[in-house]
Amino acid sequence: MARLARLSFPEKELARYTEKVTAVLEYVKQLNDLDTKGIEPTSHAVEVLGKPREDVVCEPALADGIISNAPARDEMFYQVPRVIEES
Repeated sequence: MARLARLSFPEKELARYTEKVTAVLEYVKQLNDLDTKGIEPTSHAVEVLGKPREDVVCEPALADGIISNAPARDEMFYQVPRVIEES
């Protein structure tokens, strides 16, 4: 597995890592053996409470203050120097 992942370990640590990976794989094997028939798939581990707020379009309260700090502007837009030349 280490070779496939292009990982290298000192020989004395290889046995320790082999033992740890084997333990993880044995745990996953236990999970694969569980009977999950009739269990609805979920997208979250716990129930998501609350509901998203309604999406309402509104004018930003700070827009005038923010745009007023721009060195150059055109109504509610920042003006910046042209960086692409027309051909």
